[in-house]
Amino acid sequence: MKKYIVLVGVVLFVCFVRSAVGDEIDVSIKQLTKGNATQRLAAAKALGERKDPRAVIPLVMVLKNDMNWDVRLAAEDALVRIGPSSVEALVQLLKEEKSCFVRRRSARTVKEIKDPCAAEHLVKAAATDIDCCVRRFAARGLADIRDPKATEFLDEAMVKKNLEIISGAYPYYIRKGAAGTEDVLVEALKESSYNKKMVSDFASCGNEKLKQAADEIAKIRGYIISSDWSGPKWGAT
Repeated sequence: MKKYIVLVGVVLFVCFVRSAVGDEIDVSIKQLTKGNATQRLAAAKALGERKDPRAVIPLVMVLKNDMNWDVRLAAEDALVRIGPSSVEALVQLLKEEKSCFVRRRSARTVKEIKDPCAAEHLVKAAATDIDCCVRRFAARGLADIRDPKATEFLDEAMVKKNLEIISGAYPYYIRKGAAGTEDVLVEALKESSYNKKMVSDFASCGNEKLKQAADEIAKIRGYIISSDWSGPKWGAT
């Protein structure tokens, strides 16, 4: 009898906790949609910490419509924290949203989640989106997804010397470390020399030819390459 009472108490306690958490999430979602900028920012952060899939659609709507930059960034971070449950709604934006700025945010968020289920959609965005930034964000996402569709697309881009895709997905090519690809990678680097992180990654990747090219660009542009920079390493697949 005592064990039964204890068991009932545990079950009731769990139900209470779940109910309380659910109420908190409902409150945060309401605050996210109807609060002022400060309240929306706090709500987005709270929903990211909770990682509850129920928050995905409200957060995606913030990503799409909110006029406050900080709130949108917090929504992006929250969707990344929630993880794979966010991908379907984000991909829908990536495929259907007319605003290139919204598609950029969607591609950037999907890129951070690194879910193989998004590979097919990122390939399509990288290949066909009319906005160059969306194409680059999508390519960068493919660089971090271990999926045959991503690998096939990126390898084909190297064969075709598609510098836009190569510069977007350069970590993939550095980690692959294929002999004979250095000249094309250097071309991609020169076209994207404004990208300080890319220059730093090339300088520190362990390939002497890429390092020399990066050092030259860094000198011209006044970039300082940190000695403890951590990035993709040549051939470290």
